[in-house]
Parts: sequence; structure tokens; C-alpha cells
Amino acid sequence: MDKIRLIEDLISEAQNLNYDDGNLDRILKRADMLIKKIFGSNTEYTVMIKKIDFVPSMIWGGMDRNILIKRFQSGKSELINLLNVMLEDLQLSNVFQDRRKVGINNLKLSKNIFLVHGHNEEMKQSCARFIEKLGLNPIILHEQPNRGRTIIEKFTEYSDVNFAVILLSADDIAFSKNDKVENAMLRARQNVILELGFFLGKIGRENVIVLHENAKNFEFPSDYQGVLFTPYDTSENWKLAIARELKEVGYNIDSNKLLN
Repeated sequence: MDKIRLIEDLISEAQNLNYDDGNLDRILKRADMLIKKIFGSNTEYTVMIKKIDFVPSMIWGGMDRNILIKRFQSGKSELINLLNVMLEDLQLSNVFQDRRKVGINNLKLSKNIFLVHGHNEEMKQSCARFIEKLGLNPIILHEQPNRGRTIIEKFTEYSDVNFAVILLSADDIAFSKNDKVENAMLRARQNVILELGFFLGKIGRENVIVLHENAKNFEFPSDYQGVLFTPYDTSENWKLAIARELKEVGYNIDSNKLLN
């Protein structure tokens, strides 16, 4: 039974809930279980459902039964409303997932993978050869014919890709003019940072993977903080990271090629 059907059945049970039938505790426990299974233990829904009151905050002997029933019905309405919100949340998630799958299936992905690099030749060549190993074509701008074009014209033409690999190598040493030279940090070339921003805007960050040289005191682009960077190191885990991101976008990656 799918998730949507489970929530719909729970809504139906909640709608048939009566003050005297003793089913409230069972329904609340089932709701709590479904929330954790579908949305996870840390979702706000777990907090919201516990805040629903089915009895008055104060009860005294001889309290009018109608007051108890009214509070129960109010809690029941809150529960049903919350379950409907959960249902809509899940339905929207499914719609966006389906749209993404349709987009991937209908999109003819280019085999060209743009490789943005700095001065680390070994880093550039290793990544380029690995991309080729996956059956794709690494685009290294200076290796493409100029044909009398300016750099920006040439870049614009060859940047028509679906995925980009950005290599941040420790090429420059920089520090603020108000700082001391001993506080200088290593960082990537400015053209690499510019091209990183270009591809983030053009194809989206989900279609960009950033590898960084595993250097001490390396400075990352401040506006891109919070995004996971992949270290380029001798363990070669970066290869798995590239393959995984390409596969997630929709590329058909042969896992056997990763082992050779």
C-alpha cells in the first residue's frame, strides 16, 4: 500500500472517530508511526500532532459532558486538518519527483562535460581522463579551436553543457588589504571562481560538482559556503563522487568502469 493511501485511510478513520468509541489512542499512535515512517523523526509534524488537545486544559468533577464532547470534536478537526496537510505535502512531493523524472527521461543529455580548472595540471588531467573513462567528453576550453573568437565568445559556445566539474586548486595567495600578510590564504584563480558562478546560474548547482585541492589553509568562495565540497585526494573518492552526481542527473554510468 502506498504512502498516500495510508494517510487517506487514516483520515477516513479520524473522520469516523467518536467520543465514546475508544479509538482515539490507537489512531494517534498510528498517526505518529506514519509520520515517522514517511517524513522522518525530526519533522515538525511530530510536534504539531502532540500539541492537539482532545480534552479541556482543566477538568473538574461534574463538568458538563457537552463541554468534553465539544473539546474532543475540536481536537478531531485539528487532527483531520493536520492529516490533510500531510497528504497534500506528500502529493506535492510526488508531483515534483515525477516531473523531475520526466524531465530527465525527456532530456537528451550532452556527453560534453565542461571542466573548469586552474594551474594544477595533474588535477586537470586526472579528472579529464576519468570523465573519458565514463564514456563522456571533457571540455577543456584552451584545448578547443579559437577560430578568431574572443575568450568570452569561445567560452559561451562551449559552455552549452548539462554538467560541469569545477576544480579549485591552490593557485593564488591572497589576504585582505586591512590584514597581515601572515594571514594570507590559498585560493583558486579568479577566472575559476567566475566560471563556477556562471555554471551555477546557467545549469543549477545540482548539475555542478566542485573538487578542491586538499591543501592546508585553503579559502573557499564565501557565497558558496554551506555546499559540500569534494576533496581531491589520493584516496580517489572524488571519482565516486563525480560518478554519483552524474548518475543522479540522469547519465547512464557503468559502475564497472569505476573499478578498472
